[in-house]
Amino acid sequence: MYSFNRPTKYIRFTVSDLAEYEDALKLGRLSIANRLHPITRYLPANKLTFCTNCWQIGHVRSSCNSSARKCRVCLEVFNRDHNGRCSGSPRCAQCGLDHHSLDPSCKYIQNYRQKLNQEVKQAVRVGTINRRRVQLHRDHYSSNTSPNYDIDYPPLSINNNIINLEENKTWPRLNPQLTTNNNNIPYMTITSMLMKMKQEFKKEMHSIKEMILEKLDEKININSSNIQLHQVSLSTISTTVSKNFQNVLLPLVNLIPEANLEIKQQISSAIQKLEKPFNIHEDYMRKQFNYSFNSTYKKRQPNYNNNNIDPTVPSSSEINPNQRSSESPS
Repeated sequence: MYSFNRPTKYIRFTVSDLAEYEDALKLGRLSIANRLHPITRYLPANKLTFCTNCWQIGHVRSSCNSSARKCRVCLEVFNRDHNGRCSGSPRCAQCGLDHHSLDPSCKYIQNYRQKLNQEVKQAVRVGTINRRRVQLHRDHYSSNTSPNYDIDYPPLSINNNIINLEENKTWPRLNPQLTTNNNNIPYMTITSMLMKMKQEFKKEMHSIKEMILEKLDEKININSSNIQLHQVSLSTISTTVSKNFQNVLLPLVNLIPEANLEIKQQISSAIQKLEKPFNIHEDYMRKQFNYSFNSTYKKRQPNYNNNNIDPTVPSSSEINPNQRSSESPS
């Protein structure tokens, strides 16, 4: 088919999708490694007619006039002992030169192929030979519209898997019932199985959901108990600190002599500022969590005349409870 020697850079490849095959031929280019390469339709070469008996072209083995079979390489008579004494040097059956008989470089082979291609083209042009064109992708899977298709390929019967066994009178069968294939399950049976699987799946999902909710409730209850315990601990600490301010620090401040009245007032003011956040937190905890303490608070009325404490500075026990609750964080 080709009138020139094709270099090794020519590559033949197959495209499985016929639609892509037609599109690639229309584009005429193919990108490989970011380079465009030209593509053409692959036209297989016309097959040579050669004889496998004498290795000459133009006839086949059935019409060969040679009586002896010849070696393909050296063209000597081929017999049982020829493999051991074959020279291995090729010789052409067409021109007698030192190359194989069907070598494309042989002038006789080239002339014969060129003449064959011209004759094939002329036969195609006249209509003697019709080349089969590649079908389009949409016609590739089209159904066969032959009128004898139903006759040649009849549909299988429903009971095609039933094996008809003739009854053997000598060795009778214990179970004369016909054997069938268990794969023929009715449609209703499959539907019922699917419905049963669906119901079981729903039950499993419901049980998993209930188990997850129970675990979440358990975790929430544990966290709630821990939070309440933590708040109770904080309230107890706040109460203890407030008691220490009232029962320990204030009596110590009152022991300061009158000569250091200014220092005494500064210390008393600092103690009140330190005590105030604890009192606010204590009232807030009691209000939010309804926590009742067993401890009782005794109001102390300081003797300003004896202790020489400035009456303008209120003590920690004289803070109004209503004022404390109003100052609690929202």
